[in-house]
Amino acid sequence: MVVTIIVAAGEGKRIGSDIPKQFLLLNGKPILWHTLYVFEKSPAVDEIVLVINPLWKEMSQKIAKDFFKIKHIVIGGKTRQESVWAGLKAVKKADIILVHDGVRPFVSQELIKRVINSTYKYKAVVPALPANDTVKWVEDNIVKKTLPREFIWFAQTPQGFKFDIIKNAYSKYKKETFTDDAALVEKLGINVYVVTGELTNIKITTPEDLKWAEILLDFQ
Repeated sequence: MVVTIIVAAGEGKRIGSDIPKQFLLLNGKPILWHTLYVFEKSPAVDEIVLVINPLWKEMSQKIAKDFFKIKHIVIGGKTRQESVWAGLKAVKKADIILVHDGVRPFVSQELIKRVINSTYKYKAVVPALPANDTVKWVEDNIVKKTLPREFIWFAQTPQGFKFDIIKNAYSKYKKETFTDDAALVEKLGINVYVVTGELTNIKITTPEDLKWAEILLDFQ
């Protein structure tokens, strides 16, 4: 069984709107709706756990009514990490857990399938794109070091994990702070395998991202 945790509990302040970014409209429907739709129609995904902001519970539940695969709607925490942990605790049985950002509505069916298949094989998988530009380590606006870009990859979601591995990682390190789910698994000493992500699998975070999203939607 494959269960996807969709994290949609953030406030989205960076996009400069009074409405959290997951509820901003794309082609007349909330961004979150578009994200849920991708996983709803994926034959490789069995269930969805939706993690929401308690201040936007009513709107989240209204959106969720369109999707049969949503089996749990849970309240998230103050951080993404706390929200994922809340979602994990709602899952009673699964082989594979996918964790996906609620504001990445353009993930393809092919990438979802590839992450799932690779997770069955490697146990922990992250879609990522290699850096094309030169990467600088900067402190106080001063370049401290130029990093070898052949070792730099930009992580995306959905990230895939064997259920027991990701739940163990979150249970063990829930009091520490990490920037993504794979980092907790890495802390366990488990290798995380990379599959090639997609340029179109953007995370809508800024007003500029929203403009790109509108362009991408026109080409779907």
